[in-house]
Amino acid sequence: MAKIKDYDKLRQIIEKFSINGLIEDISPINNGIINTTYVATLNDGSKYLLQKINVNIFKEPYRLMKNIENVTDFIKHNDSETRDSLTVIKTKEGAPLYVDKDEFSHKEYYRVYNYITDAISYDKVESCDVAYKAGKAFGHFQKVLRNYPMELLEETIENFHNTQKRYSDFLDSYKKDAVGRKEKAYFEICEIMSRDDVCGIIVDLLNKKKIPYRVTHNDTKVNNVLVDKETKEPVAVIDLDTVMPGSGLYDYGDGIRSAASTALEDEKDLTKVSIDIEKFKSYTDGFLSEMAPYLKNQEVLNMVNSIRIITLELAMRFLTDYLNGDTYFKTEYEDHNLDRARNQIKLVKDIEEKMPEMEEYINSCYKKHKGSSKRKKNS
Repeated sequence: MAKIKDYDKLRQIIEKFSINGLIEDISPINNGIINTTYVATLNDGSKYLLQKINVNIFKEPYRLMKNIENVTDFIKHNDSETRDSLTVIKTKEGAPLYVDKDEFSHKEYYRVYNYITDAISYDKVESCDVAYKAGKAFGHFQKVLRNYPMELLEETIENFHNTQKRYSDFLDSYKKDAVGRKEKAYFEICEIMSRDDVCGIIVDLLNKKKIPYRVTHNDTKVNNVLVDKETKEPVAVIDLDTVMPGSGLYDYGDGIRSAASTALEDEKDLTKVSIDIEKFKSYTDGFLSEMAPYLKNQEVLNMVNSIRIITLELAMRFLTDYLNGDTYFKTEYEDHNLDRARNQIKLVKDIEEKMPEMEEYINSCYKKHKGSSKRKKNS
């Protein structure tokens, strides 16, 4: 097997961590778009994940690792239901990171996790069963962490889901029109502006303490859930880099947006873009099967709103980046971000049309699972 680039350097780095055995192979994993990830296989067959953290996104790696260590430790001590969880492997000196330097003397930050065996993830939600189990996994994640001491959790990416701030940034980009694109995006700009009253709903609820701050994952895509190869039951929620204080509505809304959309985010044929109601129902059923007893009234009332808000937020982010000259999201052609924005705006419109039906289902599903929980407690 041909060695990957920097094989010897990576081997020396992983040997700085508290692992037992000799390294036989290091292979890249190419499904991540932020960090650089490798699987290291040892002579006894055991495996570890080695990651180089993207410091352009995560500018304070030690704060990031503090969140992850605290949350994973809490899960280990409070979750007896799932099979496995992420574990941060320390260096031999007891640090969560090993710091190296590249050829330009820039610092590189590496970490190691356990490799969760006999588990797979899905890149697409191809069935209602997959949607249900994704919703259940993220609902269980919130349930286990519902009593986590929030004062220990730090905001590693400021205003990540502050939709009001995202709207303000969008307006600034529109006014500056740095690369002369606003005329081409006139229709999309108007669509966003016509929904400015929606942007502050969740932020206002948090600020007025009508809904609680919770431990939020902030990247509730289906491929961040590992399931058992045989039983297909959820094994662990992974990719905890964006774990921060926030509203649980962020995770639910983004989970639906991701799991129940009928098309990829850059699909140009907008007739293919909609919310699959059956997958929405399955995800919601899975989520509420775990979280129904612990949700506040205003959280339940705004679950359907959260789907629209998070989808609108992503449309704004794509359009803001387009107006700025594509400085954040990776693009493959000139109007890639504009196509993404159009896609998500179409999804927002479909969500808005289906909100009454979705709200009715959320209410009935919530009552079912809350009632089921009461019966279990009384039995």
